[in-house]
Amino acid sequence: MAREYEHAALICSVLTVVALAGIAIGVFFKLPLVVLIAMLPAVGYEIYRTEGVSTKFASFGMLVVLIAEAVLIIGNININLATFAGGAVRSVGRYNIPLGDVKVVGPVIIAILAGILIRRTAGKYTIWLAVVILVSSIGLLFALNPEFLQQLFRSGLVEEGIRRVR
Repeated sequence: MAREYEHAALICSVLTVVALAGIAIGVFFKLPLVVLIAMLPAVGYEIYRTEGVSTKFASFGMLVVLIAEAVLIIGNININLATFAGGAVRSVGRYNIPLGDVKVVGPVIIAILAGILIRRTAGKYTIWLAVVILVSSIGLLFALNPEFLQQLFRSGLVEEGIRRVR
């Protein structure tokens, strides 16, 4: 049965404003934890709204990744993935994936899960929330490491992901 949607538009609007404010503050002051905290309510409401097995899994997966990301940020845990992979760039198929601190992996995973939700869900409010979470994950990635985001766009992987979501 579909979730109640009487106030869903208002809730999604408020969560969008909260997420955008968190992105603006987090990026401007270089405080990724602010972005993470601001996107948490959207993830929580997404968990509430999703109903299918794959969408519930993706929603809960985002929460798990957000918690892990918070632990890494709060604990100031820095693990350079390039040392484990044998270089700063790893070739996956025809794409060169930049590697760096493990903290950049979380927003990428969240963006992938948000893309799955955009593709797999039918509800307009769950899609709205997924877009808010996707934009927030990009903001989080930018707050963490703007250079990594530029490298990711240059790799061609982002364009491929966008093409597949359509």
